[in-house]
Amino acid sequence: MSVFSYEWKKLMLYQRGLLYILAALLVSTVWLAAADRPQNGAMEEYREEYEWYLERLDGAYTEEKAAWLEQEAQAITKARYARSGSQESYYSGQITAEQYERQTAEVNTVLAHEHGFEAVYQQYLYICENTGNRYFLNTNGWAGLFSAQTLDFPLFLVILILAATVFCSEYSCQMDALLRTAPQCRKSARSKVVITLCAVFALCGGLALIRFAFFGIKYGLPHGEYPVQSIASFGGSTKNISLLAAYLILTVLRCFGSVYLAALLLFTSVLVKKYALTVVIGVASTLIPYIGLSRQICYRLPMPLSFLLATGFLEGASSVEDSLTGEPIVTFSERSPQELLALLGLSAVCCALMVWWVLRQNTNRWQSGRKSVRGCGAAALCLLVLLSLSGCSVAESTNEIFNSSSQSATYSVVYDDQTRTYALENRATGALTDLALSPLFGAFSEGEAVKAVYMEAPYIYYMASRTEQYVDRVGSYNSTATQVSIVQLDTETFEEQVIFEKITDSGRSLLGIDYTVGDTWMFLQYCYGFFLNNDSLFFITNDGITEVSRTIQQTQVLDIPTRGNIAFDGRTIYFINENSLLTAYDTKTRKERPFRKVVASDFCLTEQGLYFINRMDSDCVYLCGREGAHSLKVSNDPALSVGYDGEKVTMILKSDGKEVVFDP
Repeated sequence: MSVFSYEWKKLMLYQRGLLYILAALLVSTVWLAAADRPQNGAMEEYREEYEWYLERLDGAYTEEKAAWLEQEAQAITKARYARSGSQESYYSGQITAEQYERQTAEVNTVLAHEHGFEAVYQQYLYICENTGNRYFLNTNGWAGLFSAQTLDFPLFLVILILAATVFCSEYSCQMDALLRTAPQCRKSARSKVVITLCAVFALCGGLALIRFAFFGIKYGLPHGEYPVQSIASFGGSTKNISLLAAYLILTVLRCFGSVYLAALLLFTSVLVKKYALTVVIGVASTLIPYIGLSRQICYRLPMPLSFLLATGFLEGASSVEDSLTGEPIVTFSERSPQELLALLGLSAVCCALMVWWVLRQNTNRWQSGRKSVRGCGAAALCLLVLLSLSGCSVAESTNEIFNSSSQSATYSVVYDDQTRTYALENRATGALTDLALSPLFGAFSEGEAVKAVYMEAPYIYYMASRTEQYVDRVGSYNSTATQVSIVQLDTETFEEQVIFEKITDSGRSLLGIDYTVGDTWMFLQYCYGFFLNNDSLFFITNDGITEVSRTIQQTQVLDIPTRGNIAFDGRTIYFINENSLLTAYDTKTRKERPFRKVVASDFCLTEQGLYFINRMDSDCVYLCGREGAHSLKVSNDPALSVGYDGEKVTMILKSDGKEVVFDP
């Protein structure tokens, strides 16, 4: 058996290297399939309608396409006004059902693809910013393919295990001294290095092929020859490359980054000769820059992390606006091809030197002809420090009835002007529970508030917002941040736990440099209600409902109007749609179902079902099941609104504005 075959069998079979590689491929594929969400939900949800427009617009921008889109926008706007007018006339009894159906049929011919138009018009507005290199195409596949801007942890872990095991397994049993006495020790070391680097390269390439196949099958990857600027994440780039070429470049850079990291770990393992220390150094050298350094700095340093991320090498410059002066602040500057080649060349030299030193250290003296060099690699590790990571857990919970019009059915928020504190008041007993809103030590709070409450026995969840101002060493208030937290309060033990916390905006100064965070969580500032289940948090704003995954913190804006009451029973969201129809949205299947016979101006959810004000019967109050069936009239008096406080249903009469209470 040749030396190479023996080393391959030892590393891949006996040391389970092949098993780790297959496990990484499997885990990455399963995670990709489970966690993937379309970058543009409207394109996927209304795919047929969107593709109807795309057939007419596909390709480069032209004046004819722009004129046709503007005409289509005017026609759809007029049709929507006509549909709204017909509904009001029909609900008020001014036209008959036959007239309403005839008018609706005429309008629906114009609005047959209105949802697809919304998606394509947003794409049109983006293309108008730079018509020279932005094309019309279905972007979900390419956007998802380029969305991997974080560290691939399955790949990172496998590289860590493979590279650290190669030589440390020999050092642990002092086999290295015996191997260096063999005539073929250099060939053995060369085989180990080649097998490790090739396995890492193949793993990274395999993961890239899996991503390409996944997005190609699920969404399609059309028109790979179109400019890369057609995808919003590369909109500011000045590089003249196609979509397919961009992905090939990113794949090559990531494969090189994987090989670079493996070479660094091989170098470290030979230097320190300890498995645990090699793993710690490998983790620290990658995760410290990943968490502690900005993207602006990461893409300027010759380290493996830069190439493992890679996306920033093709992105354009980005900036944010200073909240005080209004001037743009550059947060990321574009990397030129010359900078990329220089960084790549320097990194390749470092990688080659580390591989040479590893082979040199594993060569006996009569083969090398020189004394081994000792301690020459210690300087490469002087900047590494340990990193401590912390995590959070998601608590299991049960679900209760929620109506946004009443916030919490059992508890309400009470604010004491004298003590400037908040408390939860039990509406049944009147008992008060103080809410802890004290900021962290060393910060001075400008404003604290409890914005919303949600009840799930035995827990109470409340959303707290605080603005904190920090002091620097010379006593200047140079840093402010607004933080929104969801706190879980156990009503039995009165223990509190923060289950969600984000900074919505900040204006900060560090070493004289002003910077701000992104606006991903800016919507939390305008949130006036929320509800949750075991999978997601749902935040209610005037612009809609934003769903946030409790595991991966991914956000998705739901197409649900919030001008009226929003109800939730743990799985289904109830609301009144734009056609005044009471509608149910299933959070598991992500499908909505309007109740065709329930035309309502207001409603509330109770244990018995849905109470609603029937616009088709002079605004009288009706009760129906949660599926919208078996409607029953419960009041003959026209009503303005209907509500539920957990015990009784109340309605405001249309005649005199009085409140009428009756048991559900």
